[in-house]
Amino acid sequence: MNATSIGPLVFANDRLHAVIALAVVLLVLEVVGRRRPALAGPLHRWGWHLLASWIVAARLGFVLVNREAFADAPLSALAVWQGSFEPIAGLFGIALVGLAAIVRCPAVLRPLALAVVLAGSAQAAAGWIFPTEAQGSLPNFALSDLGGTPVRLSETDGRPMIVNLWASWCPPCRREMPMMMELAEAQDDVVLRFANQGEPASAVGRYLDQEGLSDTHVVLDDTQRLMEHFDLLGLPSTLFFDAEGNLIAAHTGEISRAELINRMQELQETE
Repeated sequence: MNATSIGPLVFANDRLHAVIALAVVLLVLEVVGRRRPALAGPLHRWGWHLLASWIVAARLGFVLVNREAFADAPLSALAVWQGSFEPIAGLFGIALVGLAAIVRCPAVLRPLALAVVLAGSAQAAAGWIFPTEAQGSLPNFALSDLGGTPVRLSETDGRPMIVNLWASWCPPCRREMPMMMELAEAQDDVVLRFANQGEPASAVGRYLDQEGLSDTHVVLDDTQRLMEHFDLLGLPSTLFFDAEGNLIAAHTGEISRAELINRMQELQETE
């Protein structure tokens, strides 16, 4: 799918690309610092400044572009673990810090530029090795709601569908579900289903009651067939299907309100 497992850790491939780029930057700065000890301190300092500037600027850019989605929960802008960055804004951040580095310590220009170029190349290569494309379609098998009634996901009445795979023991699932259910109730142009993975109906119902959440959109995948069908590695995972039932995107890990809204709008445009 679009995630990679490294030992016990599961990385969405787009985030894995960023981790690889970060590792390349640190490796280049370490090698240059060892060869030129006099530059080791400034290189490490400005290298971390560059990384921090990309994260802050890229996240700020995403928040500004999606400011309406963050208006009701401004503190969620700090949830950088959700992903959701604006890469072009991040490049502006790097440019500003790079300019400051040149003014303060011109000798770091070439090593920093080399680190950035090699990191970009490594990220591009990682995108080829660990692709983010999603492939597949809605399965024909039926799941059941909490009352035991069969629910066939492929029956969408010609509407796009979002399927969120979750479990009550999964902290990121618990964090994102209230927001996702709120959006599910607020519109009917896109069908949302919350497919619980491997838990009995009694446990799922008890959790929903405790949290004050509706069971309207919840289905049970007691044998985790969806995980196997789409070769998913971790929870939560959110799958996006067009009106024809084709999988067009997948998100591994906690999803932000802004990204979910953007994806919903994209699905509506495909109808």
